[in-house]
Amino acid sequence: MSVVVTVRIPVADVAAAIEGLQGRGEFLGKISEIAKGSGMLHHRFVAGDGEIIALDEFETAEQFQSFFDANSEIADVMASIGMTGPPTVSVYQAFDAPGTL
Repeated sequence: MSVVVTVRIPVADVAAAIEGLQGRGEFLGKISEIAKGSGMLHHRFVAGDGEIIALDEFETAEQFQSFFDANSEIADVMASIGMTGPPTVSVYQAFDAPGTL
């Protein structure tokens, strides 16, 4: 089964962070293609109280880690959108259960 990875990015201003990400379409498109080639199955951004979260599904945790470690530009983008502290990365094992879509 795949893994779901959350990257929680604390930010000073959520609206400004969203705007910052939306203004980096070319970079995000490029990095998404690299991630797909590295085993990414799905990707989504969500926003909460004081944070932006990247939700990723990869075939394996090792594929995610290799992709993340090999692309230092990701850290630059996180810093540019107002990140106020280090991101928190969590990895969850996906599993099937009744009602799973």
